[in-house]
Amino acid sequence: MLRLLTRVTLGATARDGDLAAENQADNDAPLHDDEGDDLNLHHFEAPDHPQIGAIHESDHDHDIYDDSSTDIESESEDVDLRENLLTTRHHHRSRHSSNRVIVNRSNKHKRKQMRLTSRKRHVVASTNGSQLSYHHPTIQAKQNQMYLITTLLPNQPEQTEENLINKKLPKELLLRVFSYLDIVSLCRSAQVCRSWNTLAMDGSNWMQVDLFRFQKDIRASVVESLARRCGGFLKVLSLRGCENIQDSALRSFALKCNNIERLYLNKCKRISDDTTEYLGLYCHRLVTLDLENCVQITDKTLKYLSNGCKYLQELNISWCMNVTDKGLRMIIEECPNLQSLFCKGCEAITSNCFAQLAPENLAQLHSLNLFSCVNVIDETVEDIANNCPNLEYLCLSNCREITDRSLVALSQSCTKLKDLELALCSNLTDVGFMQLAKTCHDLERMDLEDCNQITDLTLHSLNVGCPHISSLSLSHCELLTDTGLAELCGSHFDIIQVLELDNCPLITDAAFEFMKPLRTLERIDLYDCQQISKDAIRKFKAIRPEVEVQAYFAPNTPPTTTPPSRQGICRCCVIL
Repeated sequence: MLRLLTRVTLGATARDGDLAAENQADNDAPLHDDEGDDLNLHHFEAPDHPQIGAIHESDHDHDIYDDSSTDIESESEDVDLRENLLTTRHHHRSRHSSNRVIVNRSNKHKRKQMRLTSRKRHVVASTNGSQLSYHHPTIQAKQNQMYLITTLLPNQPEQTEENLINKKLPKELLLRVFSYLDIVSLCRSAQVCRSWNTLAMDGSNWMQVDLFRFQKDIRASVVESLARRCGGFLKVLSLRGCENIQDSALRSFALKCNNIERLYLNKCKRISDDTTEYLGLYCHRLVTLDLENCVQITDKTLKYLSNGCKYLQELNISWCMNVTDKGLRMIIEECPNLQSLFCKGCEAITSNCFAQLAPENLAQLHSLNLFSCVNVIDETVEDIANNCPNLEYLCLSNCREITDRSLVALSQSCTKLKDLELALCSNLTDVGFMQLAKTCHDLERMDLEDCNQITDLTLHSLNVGCPHISSLSLSHCELLTDTGLAELCGSHFDIIQVLELDNCPLITDAAFEFMKPLRTLERIDLYDCQQISKDAIRKFKAIRPEVEVQAYFAPNTPPTTTPPSRQGICRCCVIL
């Protein structure tokens, strides 16, 4: 009986080896040979025969030949089993050969799909213990892959909603995270999922909006949509340079965002008095309003603002050519909290705009810019000095009519000045600055460009009376010399940060010796200083490499030769 069992087992194993070798040869064969014979991919499939299935099952489950089973069949039954196996093998080969003839060459796509399906079946069979695939390297790799898919992956923890950040963190913390994102990041985050859309579009994330980067793309519909989204949350909005914005969009904005506090409309040239009318009616909390280069607004705008925006502190109406004394006086009288007023280039403002004002009207004003207000004269500056005792910043650049009389008035009343700009005021002399330096000891920055009448005496006065000066522009002050600069640098060696000395023809290389000890120096401008050499700058940079030196040296030009004059013809005729 044991001999019969051994013979049956060895016979079945040999037949399985032959069948595996045949399958190996079939797998290595191409889809079609050089003669164009079509190949059938069905031979990759295990035949659906009960005996073959029994053999596969016997390799996987050894209980079939367990000692506890019934007695082994007789030798005649073993012969029948062998005949069945041979019949099955013959059936498999015959089906393979018949399909070779049937399959047409035009069915390449179908054969490819069948080949992939067959390979998948062999992989599945290999995982079930089939000996037909154990010795094939491709099937062995597939077997390892199926092990990863069927064994390891199901053991990984599932990513359920409980593991998502939306469920782990409270909404308040997520909102805090979103509050640090800029506009672009918020818009991108809003497209991730519904919960993120809700968080990104929450009004608390849109309290401050700056659309300057998108000025060319912003349309009225964007502002209206923003107003609907933000509503009362919006506090600060910047539309600088958005020239496509019109009155209709800002009217809708004023209705919905009535808690706005800071609004910047610089260069929104299409808005008019209609916009500011709605701002005055609905935006009563407005503190800062920038209307620079809004060329269509008039005195009506200032009237609407003075009636509705009583808390206004900062107003910029620079280059609004239609604003006159009348509108300016209304805003000054009705807005007692006004702290900053910028009127650059308002040529319609006259010399009497600050005259006959109550002392309390401008008591809070600390910043005033009248750049290029051509009608400003000494009387105007005297009115400003009398009404603005707390003034800290004053710009009178390009007000060419003022003289030392204005400086005397400032020295008497505006002793808190810290920043004074007097560029292009060519009528100012050493006398006025000597008087100013006696009382304005808090000056930190001065712009004296093109004050071409001042000399080293002015630098001496500033050296004595203004110990806190850190930035000084002396460009085109052609009478200054190394002596005055040496005196200034000697007492401000640990304060001065910026020195602008463009077009100072009397400044020489010796000035670098005075500037070397300036420990806080950051920048020096030396454009068109004829007596400053490249070697001196190079040596200074070697000692103070952290200081930025801005200078320009014209390229060497070839010498000019005068043409020989012809006898009997004047020079003018030669040129012509």
